[in-house]
Amino acid sequence: MKLRYELTIMDMGGEFAAVPVGEDAAKFHGMLKMNAVTADILGQLKEETTPEKVHAYLKEKYPESTDDEIGHTLVGLLNQLVREGLLIP
Repeated sequence: MKLRYELTIMDMGGEFAAVPVGEDAAKFHGMLKMNAVTADILGQLKEETTPEKVHAYLKEKYPESTDDEIGHTLVGLLNQLVREGLLIP
């Protein structure tokens, strides 16, 4: 799986935003506002990956979170990205 569009993620003082860049700016109009965890997940989705690899990355970055918490967050976001047409499964 991979993001359909090339996005750049910007940290705006603790709030994050992603905007399309390059040719994708003409295909995707808008901006995604998100928290740090979502920004981390989108960062992993810039390249082809698997849910398992993203889960392992999050587990390492957020060791205080349980597998269930990470899984719930990841599945919810991935499903939303697919519904919105932003993720190539």
